[in-house]
Amino acid sequence: MTGIARNIELYNSAYSLAWKHISEHQKRAQPNIARRLDDSIRRLLKDGATEPLFIASEALKALDETSEAVDAPSATAPSRPGIRRRLLGLPFPVRWPHFLRF
Repeated sequence: MTGIARNIELYNSAYSLAWKHISEHQKRAQPNIARRLDDSIRRLLKDGATEPLFIASEALKALDETSEAVDAPSATAPSRPGIRRRLLGLPFPVRWPHFLRF
């Protein structure tokens, strides 16, 4: 029974440590990031990790590795300039310089 309580304590500590280091932009861009963080932490606990800081660090590394694949622009992904105009309140199409594209 103490093993379950210890795992819950480790999970909560690791999750809160990791969650603080995820940017708001990343949270909005990847709505399933909480679930992926949960899966990473659970996997590490199942493998026997016992340090909350190590668990959080490894979970964040796993998120970075998977988000690089998600963030990579694909050739088939359509561009969405309408969203940029609406966010900025611009009524006309805008041609962005390459260093300002997001």
